[in-house]
Amino acid sequence: MEKRTILIVDDDQGLRELIRINLEHEGYQIIQAGNGLQCLDLVREERPDLVILDVMMPEMDGLEACRQLRQFTQVPILMLTARTQSDDVITGLDQGADDYLLKPFNLDELAARLRALLRRVPPTYQPLVACDEQIQMDQRSREVFVRGALVDLTPTEYQLLRILMEQAGKVIEHETLLNAVWGQEYTRDNDYLKVYIWHLRRKIEVDPRNPRLLLTEWGIGYRLLP
Repeated sequence: MEKRTILIVDDDQGLRELIRINLEHEGYQIIQAGNGLQCLDLVREERPDLVILDVMMPEMDGLEACRQLRQFTQVPILMLTARTQSDDVITGLDQGADDYLLKPFNLDELAARLRALLRRVPPTYQPLVACDEQIQMDQRSREVFVRGALVDLTPTEYQLLRILMEQAGKVIEHETLLNAVWGQEYTRDNDYLKVYIWHLRRKIEVDPRNPRLLLTEWGIGYRLLP
């Protein structure tokens, strides 16, 4: 099987090398960058399977790099941050990151997060249709069409929508969605889910603040129209 390529972006060379050694032991191919500008160039040139992106860096920080990456790629992004304020985490998610990890972190946890992100390619390829055919998903090409127009989704948004489409018409509980998309460690983090539901609504609803397709079942979960 071809090795997955991981791009590590951090201005701390010692940390990059520590991560590299551990991930190469896990079977990944590693490339490195020291700031956001180098990150953008390497993503365009090397097309990595996943980016580990530090927040605080010179020249261009991770948040701006993440924002610019999302203008041309949906590569999974795991952000690293030493900040503990929730606003910084939310900002990273709003810029398009798929997950985050606070420094200092356990290398085994980092490897587990990477495996979870890389597993988000669906194992089957049957087309899915929901919302009276307003939303169509081609799982082979990983393309999503809303009212006939192609929309760009991050890997996490895609996975979340896929699960909702597979169970269209049914209420899916918060805990079920969190476990299916992010893993058991997130099953009580409803605020985390709300951020991504809002992202999805901005891309599939005519009026995201008055949703008609992706509905909230208060205190229970979410339901996509069949």
